[in-house]
Amino acid sequence: MYSTCHPAFCDIEKLGCTNALQITIAFQTYIELCEVKRFWDVQYKYNKSLDLIYLEACATKSSPLQKYIPWPAVNAISLNHIEQMQKELKSERLTLVFVEGDSTSIYYCVSAGLVKPASPEQSKEYKKRQEKKIELESEIRKNASNLYELATSVESKESQSNPELSAGD
Repeated sequence: MYSTCHPAFCDIEKLGCTNALQITIAFQTYIELCEVKRFWDVQYKYNKSLDLIYLEACATKSSPLQKYIPWPAVNAISLNHIEQMQKELKSERLTLVFVEGDSTSIYYCVSAGLVKPASPEQSKEYKKRQEKKIELESEIRKNASNLYELATSVESKESQSNPELSAGD
């Protein structure tokens, strides 16, 4: 190993986990949550009965604390194991962070129980809203330069008609 390492990596190593891969992906997830996602109050923890390193963090300063489970993408995970983690960590909602060997990570949120799928009518309505949103955003982008030119021309006309405004600048 190197003579120096990131303090968080050293701390994660000292939690009690003996699995080097789990330590590495926990550190990678920690850095991603802190530096890339810029989450708040990121903490690493270890559950001895599960032999699992997990992280807790808030997406924003005022959002609730969430649990993140770093998991090697090469390892299979069963629903029973997920349920066991939810029970042991006392959380109905967990975010599994599947980490690939190339450092790619995918976040997958799991919640206890089944969620009823949206009805066909709800799906159609959602799709219509999304299409309308995309259409409006497109119109805004198309007209942004026109709006800017209009705003600057109004501002210049006001300063020409009222010289006191331009003298106060």
